[in-house]
Amino acid sequence: MTENFDVVIIGGGPAGAAAAITLGRYTKLKVAIIEKAEFDDYRAGESVSPSIFTMLAYLGIERPQLENVHLPSYAHAAAWGSTELIVRDLLFTGQGNGLHLDRQKFDTLLLTEATNRGVIVYQPASLVEINHDGDWQIEIITNGNELLLNSRYLIDCSGKIAVIVKMKQCRVHKEDSLIGLYAYYNVPDGLVLEQKTVLETTLNGWYYMTPLPGKKVAIAFITDADILKGLDLNNPDSWLSHGMGTLHIAQTLRHLNTPLAFKHYAIHSRVALLPVKDNWTAAGDAATCYDPISSMGIGNAISSGITSARVAEGFFNGNFEVAQSYSRSLLDHFETYLKMRHGFYTAENRWPDSLFWQRRSKNPLER
Repeated sequence: MTENFDVVIIGGGPAGAAAAITLGRYTKLKVAIIEKAEFDDYRAGESVSPSIFTMLAYLGIERPQLENVHLPSYAHAAAWGSTELIVRDLLFTGQGNGLHLDRQKFDTLLLTEATNRGVIVYQPASLVEINHDGDWQIEIITNGNELLLNSRYLIDCSGKIAVIVKMKQCRVHKEDSLIGLYAYYNVPDGLVLEQKTVLETTLNGWYYMTPLPGKKVAIAFITDADILKGLDLNNPDSWLSHGMGTLHIAQTLRHLNTPLAFKHYAIHSRVALLPVKDNWTAAGDAATCYDPISSMGIGNAISSGITSARVAEGFFNGNFEVAQSYSRSLLDHFETYLKMRHGFYTAENRWPDSLFWQRRSKNPLER
């Protein structure tokens, strides 16, 4: 079987869904999404700031649709640079509360909205072969059937695997080898967690904790891949022992039972140099990845997804200025991000002999 499209999007996460909804809502282009898997209960990106509501409103998703499903987030707290936990209340930002997300429901909502806008969603679907000879030919298997998709334009939203970015051998700048080990727990009866995110630095990295809908909580340890390998934290006993060495995270960790799941997520910082006049672009983690300390994960995915849709629209109109501006802005934003990240990490100077903190003590723009 063969299907013809104007735009095919590889990846149905927030970036891919945002690109599809934008094209479905604001253009008459025929669009398809290829998503490799059913969404499971455990995906990184559990908390979002209130700024996300403006972007989602652009996609036609209003605030009540989210607040009726997800958990309000009222504050960020951090013991960073000292043992004192500094709390920043979101209610005084002028935008109201953020959200602790049920990622399965959030991602499903976005894909449902894409479907409602006329987008064809292939899920689950596995890529078999991709050819680029003028137009794109994407062979997939979905529901046990082989299908060939012909497309005039392609958007790579395949996450950190960056299928098309790698296929086209784009120049990519990788800044570090950061990795997150996440443990997901049920919250036992009688334990009440404040609806806020908590960060706490340690000798070899830093911890992140956030409550989740459905009486769950996620605790992550963020460090470099080589450092994590030497700590043996995949062992539940080692994980617990290491976590109990903290001051603030331990106050919750001591009340939790065995984790429901351990998950590794590569969260290294990287940026790709994207084409301007080719019939493809990239968005989300396929284009740029940010350290979670920046809080730019899902918000950046949705924003870049929306912009990549405008790049595609510009291609069909013979306007490459949007693509040029988008490619340039990714590099500019990444440079600004590196400055901001450097400021965050140099604010913690209690472990000058730690390899993790030494690696982040030098300004990356001066290397």
